[in-house]
Amino acid sequence: MKRILKSFCLLAAVAGSVLLNACTGYVTPDQTTPSYVALEVHSGRILYSSNANERRPIGMLSNLATATVVLDWVRAHNVDLNRMITVPEEAVRWQRTNLLKLRPGEKLSLRDALYSALLWDDSACATTAAIACGQVLSESDPEGAFISEMNKLALRLGMTSTRFKGTNGAVITQSTARDMALLGMYALTKPDMLAITSQRFVTANIYSPMGVRTVSIRNNNRLLPTADNVDGLKVASSRSAGCCLMVTTSRASVKRTNPVNGQPGTYGQRLLVVMLGMPNSSTRYKTAAKFLANGWDAWDAWLPSNDYQDHSKFIILPN
Repeated sequence: MKRILKSFCLLAAVAGSVLLNACTGYVTPDQTTPSYVALEVHSGRILYSSNANERRPIGMLSNLATATVVLDWVRAHNVDLNRMITVPEEAVRWQRTNLLKLRPGEKLSLRDALYSALLWDDSACATTAAIACGQVLSESDPEGAFISEMNKLALRLGMTSTRFKGTNGAVITQSTARDMALLGMYALTKPDMLAITSQRFVTANIYSPMGVRTVSIRNNNRLLPTADNVDGLKVASSRSAGCCLMVTTSRASVKRTNPVNGQPGTYGQRLLVVMLGMPNSSTRYKTAAKFLANGWDAWDAWLPSNDYQDHSKFIILPN
């Protein structure tokens, strides 16, 4: 895993530079102007971008960083996602976004906690999962240790404008569309991430001394049932951040001739769109759907060129 992360981070530095350069020439917008990036993941080619370096609140998109660090821990320590974890006192500080109505001492599976943290804007589940991981790092300050890991990951990925303030999006963190695109590209290397975020409906079981209660969770990502092959990642809305979205979709791999060695190869096709500060939910989804459709058109128009693996311009993610 460390080798894969190191390889990704070296390549992410190239991607970060591309994203940065793609945004030069834009006037610094006011807070009502959305920021966005649309790119093809396997090549790193930027298809569209605007205001991508503007720092702004990201709301519960922070939960994606939490889930990514948790999944890194799961893989590194061979942790079963069905492991039962206990709700700590710290997780219920934000009752408005405690969407499963968790109470300290209750238990749920790590998988169900990640479902609610990613499919919903759930702060309590994100913090519960984070502290379960953080306890391995520090018995005295598991939450602080976990936040430190979030920021170490951001540093390694080249997220130069991001410093996470909490284990969930109820604690306001500022980032940029550029930085969140780098996070999204890395999150997509986690097989469990798409297995979770592609679910339209799931049920979570919460265990207490009084018995078991079941809560139905419907994915907030309204593009899942309507757009072909959309399988993640997260939508979020808050007063400070507005309507945000990180959505991805894929198509079948294509055969290409490698311009470096002249050998045929097979290459994946996946789009990633990051949008911050959209004015309302309807505009968010309509604009994202348009970006996905137009993105494939732009990708198809460029694909026949011979610079698919020009690493000076683009990034190829590790398998």
